[in-house]
Amino acid sequence: MNKSELIAEIQSNLEGSSKAEAEKALAAVTSAIKTAVKKAGKEVKLRDPASKDAVAIQLVGFGTFSVTKRAARSGINPLTKEPLKIKASKAVKFKAGAGLKDVL
Repeated sequence: MNKSELIAEIQSNLEGSSKAEAEKALAAVTSAIKTAVKKAGKEVKLRDPASKDAVAIQLVGFGTFSVTKRAARSGINPLTKEPLKIKASKAVKFKAGAGLKDVL
C-alpha cells in the first residue's frame, strides 16, 4: 500500500469526507509521530532506565514507536575492503502491539 492508497482507505473509513480531508488527517498523524519521535530522541531521561529506548508514542493495540541508541562500531567498506569507524547514532524502532499481531 502506498500513500495515495492509504489516503483512499482513510477516506473510505471517514464516511462523507473528501480526499483533501483524508490527506489532512494523514498529514496530521504523521506530523504528530515525527514531533514525538524528535522529542524522544532529545530526551535525556528514559522511561525505563534499564532500556536504551526512549518511548515516543505508545498506541495500545497498534504498537510503540521508540528511539534507540546505536553504539559506535567498526565496519568494512564493501568496495575497498578497508576498515572504517561508524559513528554512534539514533534510530527509530517500531514494535507491533497485540492488536496488530492478532490481525496477522
